[in-house]
Amino acid sequence: MNNTLKTALGGMCIALSTAVMLASSILPYFTYALPAMAALLVLFMSVECGWKWGLSVYFGTAVVSALVVPGKEAVGIYIALLGYYPLVKPFFDKPEKVISAILKVIFFTIVTIAAYSVMIAVFGISTELLEESERYLLPFIVVLGIVAFMLYDKALMMLEIAYYRKWQRTVRKIFRKR
Repeated sequence: MNNTLKTALGGMCIALSTAVMLASSILPYFTYALPAMAALLVLFMSVECGWKWGLSVYFGTAVVSALVVPGKEAVGIYIALLGYYPLVKPFFDKPEKVISAILKVIFFTIVTIAAYSVMIAVFGISTELLEESERYLLPFIVVLGIVAFMLYDKALMMLEIAYYRKWQRTVRKIFRKR
């Protein structure tokens, strides 16, 4: 694939990712699921065009989403964790399974705490749920988040395998020079 085609494909991925992120304003119950879906296009771009192109799709989506998406919590989640995770996931998968899982949990916990601290301070994200529950709900939410993140990690792995096995040949035929 030449650079012109990669650039056009990257632009389409950014536009589609931003459209998915915009849906988080219409469907507020998918605040976490839609940024995860938008990150799939980062994975696609990195598989087809390389890590740097995937990173450019992540940055492009992050900038455009920050400017146009009203739901700043979804944007914050995309920027802080889910958007670039498909790019750094291979580094976490290199060690043994147990060590890899521990590193992923530590990574998720640190990034999530930092992201929500920034979102509360900068965007004024509401903390009513935590205040009303007298913080007994916080450990449950953290454990639930870790479980969801590990499921997301597994889903990324399975989708990447499925892409290599089933769809990559078809996609490459479409973009092959004639």
